[in-house]
Amino acid sequence: MLDIREVAVWAGAIMTIVTLVAYFIRPIMGNFTQITENLTKMSHSLDLLNRDLEASKTDRQLLHKKLEKHEERMDDHRDKLTSHDEQLKTLFRERG
Repeated sequence: MLDIREVAVWAGAIMTIVTLVAYFIRPIMGNFTQITENLTKMSHSLDLLNRDLEASKTDRQLLHKKLEKHEERMDDHRDKLTSHDEQLKTLFRERG
C-alpha cells in the first residue's frame, strides 16, 4: 500500500512537471503560434505583391506594343516628310 508520504512525493513531482510545462512550454507554444500567424500574413502579402507584379508586367507589355505602333507611325511620317521635302526641292528647281 502507498504511504501518505509517497503519495505526497508523487503529487509534488506531478505538480512540478505541470508547473514546468505551464511556465516554459506554454510561452514557447504561444511564440510558435505568433510566428505561424506572422508567416501566414507574410505569405498573403507576397501573394498580393506577385499579383500586382503580374498586372504590372501585363501593363508594360501593352505599353511596349503601343510604343511599337507609335514608332511605326512616326517612321511612316518621317518617310512622307522626306518625300515631300524632295518634291518641294524639285518644284523649286523647276521654277527657279
